[in-house]
Amino acid sequence: MREALFTQAGHLAIEDAPVPTPTGREVLVRVEACGVCGSDRAIFAGHHPVTLPVVLGHEYAGVVEEIGPGVTGLRVGDRIVVDPNIMCGRCSFCRRGLVQLCRNITPLGIALPGGFAEFSLVPEANAYVIPDAMSWDEAALVEPLACCIRGIQQADVQLGDVVVVLGAGPIGLLLAQLARLRGAGTVACVEPAADRRALAERLGVDATIDGADSTAVREAVMQLSGGLGADVVIEASGRTSVAQLSLELVQPGGTIVWFGACPEDDQVAVAPFRVNDREISIRGSNINPFTHLTAITMIGRARVRVAELVSDHIGLDGLRAAVDPAGPPFGGKVIVTPGARA
Repeated sequence: MREALFTQAGHLAIEDAPVPTPTGREVLVRVEACGVCGSDRAIFAGHHPVTLPVVLGHEYAGVVEEIGPGVTGLRVGDRIVVDPNIMCGRCSFCRRGLVQLCRNITPLGIALPGGFAEFSLVPEANAYVIPDAMSWDEAALVEPLACCIRGIQQADVQLGDVVVVLGAGPIGLLLAQLARLRGAGTVACVEPAADRRALAERLGVDATIDGADSTAVREAVMQLSGGLGADVVIEASGRTSVAQLSLELVQPGGTIVWFGACPEDDQVAVAPFRVNDREISIRGSNINPFTHLTAITMIGRARVRVAELVSDHIGLDGLRAAVDPAGPPFGGKVIVTPGARA
C-alpha cells in the first residue's frame, strides 16, 4: 500500500508499505476519504506535538476490509467513520467521563498511523457505521463536525444570542451553522477572504464582516449587538492575534471559546481585572467527547451542510502541497483519496 509518512518538520514522504493485519479488536479500513486539517499543517510546520515517524491524517472514513479475531460489532464491507482519539479509560479524567482530557490519549494520525494511507488499522471502538446514502466527502467531515459540536457545547449558546465566529473556513462555517441550530438570534462570521464570506452567506449566516481591519470589526460587532458586544465569540482561525481580538468583542457576562489550534507556545495578553469586573468566561474546546453519533445524525439528516465546504480533491501525491503552509492556498476543505493516483 501507499502511505504518507511524516518524519520531521517539513518532510513528508510518499512510500510503499506492507498492508497491516488486524489483531484483537482491530479492523483494517480501506481509506476512501481523509480531510486535511489545520493541525496537519501545524504538524508539518513543526508547531504541533507529534510522535515521529507517523502517518498523518485523522479526519477519515472508509470500508472495513478485514476484522481481527476479537471484533464482534463490525463486519467486512461496513462503511465507517473514524474517531481518531484512543482513550486510556484508566486515568482519573476518563473515569469521570472527561475523556477529552485523557492524560494518556493516543490519537490516530498523530501518535499512531492515521488516514493518509490506503489502509489503516482502527480499534473497533473507534469506528462508527454510517448510512449508505452518506457520501465519502460528507463522511470525512464527521470528525471535524464532532469537534465543533463540543465547541458549541462549551459556548453554551442561548436563544437570541449574538454569536460572532472569527474565521469562515470549514471549521468556522460548521460552528456558525451549529450556533444557528442552537437558537442564536444573530450569527456573524468575521473573515478577510471574500469568497469565504460569500459561502458563509449562502449557508445562512446573518452577517459577514471583512476581517482585514480589526477596528472595523469592532465597530461592526458593536453595531450588530446594540453597542454591547457579542454574547458569544468563537475563535476558529487558529491565529493568536485573532484570539486576542476576541477579548475586545465580547460583552459583559459573555463567553469566549478559543477553538482554533494556535501555535503551542503562543500567548495572549489578558487583563484579569477586566475578566473579573465584566464576568467574562474564557473556555477551551478539546476534540470530540461522545459527539460522533450526533455528528453522523446531523450530516445524515442534512441539519448541517458540509458538501459545500469541500473545495479540492487530491491523491497522496498532492498531499505535501496541501499540508505545507507555504504552499498554494485552498478555498475550503481538501479531501485526500489515498487510492487515487492523480
